[in-house]
Amino acid sequence: MEANNIILNLPFDESKGSNVAYDYSQNRADVQVNSATFVPGRNGNAIKFTGSEYGEVTKQIFSNLNAPFTITLYVQSLEVETGTPTAFVWGLNFDGLNNYIEVPIEANPKMWFGLALVRQGTLYNFFVNGQLVKTLTQAGTLQGVSLNQDYYGGEYGLCLLDDVKLYDIALTQEELLQASSVNKQQSYTLDGIDFREFGVFVSDSDGVLNRPKLKQLASISWDNYHGEDVDLNHKYYEPREITLSCFIKAKTKNDFIVQMSRFEQQFDKRGLHRLVIDVHPIKPLIYEVYCKDEISVSKKWNDELMVGTFKLKLTEPQPVKRVLKHIRVSEATESCTINITTPKYVNIFWGDGTVDEDISGRDVQVSHNYKKNGEYFPVITGCIDEIQGFQTNAIIVWNKL
Repeated sequence: MEANNIILNLPFDESKGSNVAYDYSQNRADVQVNSATFVPGRNGNAIKFTGSEYGEVTKQIFSNLNAPFTITLYVQSLEVETGTPTAFVWGLNFDGLNNYIEVPIEANPKMWFGLALVRQGTLYNFFVNGQLVKTLTQAGTLQGVSLNQDYYGGEYGLCLLDDVKLYDIALTQEELLQASSVNKQQSYTLDGIDFREFGVFVSDSDGVLNRPKLKQLASISWDNYHGEDVDLNHKYYEPREITLSCFIKAKTKNDFIVQMSRFEQQFDKRGLHRLVIDVHPIKPLIYEVYCKDEISVSKKWNDELMVGTFKLKLTEPQPVKRVLKHIRVSEATESCTINITTPKYVNIFWGDGTVDEDISGRDVQVSHNYKKNGEYFPVITGCIDEIQGFQTNAIIVWNKL
């Protein structure tokens, strides 16, 4: 299974009040949300439906329902005073009169269930929490698929929905279990290079989520009044200070010297360096940093395995940012565009080593063309709270970080 086999990927990890749910697949078939809200879910947030809300996918996903496919999702029924749903029902409609299949799945309310439907030829397999619960054979032409509830108090569902994925291949049971249990391996990269390529590992980190220190606030101290008057309407932050506790391993003394030297030389390059900490499957932590302090390695020379420890102190000069994601799959999707209205200067780090600086004004259109296919994370730094208008064709990963 490859990443491009995922043709729809909806983690529903948006913030409350968002009117769009982003598709993290290459198709970018985002969902326009009608009245539904985002609440804490199984993994991050989930989308909540209470009977009258719905969402619409903005692009056609399946070009052919009669080819192999897999649908996976997590769902939880909600409780109501009367008529609480107790089952989900897969509905498959085929060509011909009254030619359909219904597969009920018992589901206690307030519990998460992982459901999956896999089609391979004329075979349809239904899974609950990774276990095969039903296999059906149907030779007709599939016209449509739906997941319903035994709920009659509204036109639409009464549930929480999370992590919906569609694949253009038929996954095996083993692959379904692997997909449901995938946890992003935490990693640290600098300008796209994993620390581990230098034999460097991070055991601890400080400052990555801390709110930076406030700059000196304007204040007045009256000699005939207690305390002081402080201007709290203008809050701005000092640079972010990040400390990574690292250790480096090498097989020989010479390898140790070479690996450590290569790692240190990464910070000699001009400009800021992108530090990425992968702690979430789709939402990495990103910092544009530089290293101003020495890297002092504590070690003992050894003729066999060499191990050294050191503190890597990094500074993020522009600590407040908005993080986007743009996926280039062809020349048709090479351009990331941003329309912004801001009275103060902002910078845009495009994620491929280029940056546009000192952008300000009303309805300023900024675009960037990526030369190679891949996933990119543009980062906008500056006074994010004072941006007055913002539109983009990219995914908003972190509105403010």
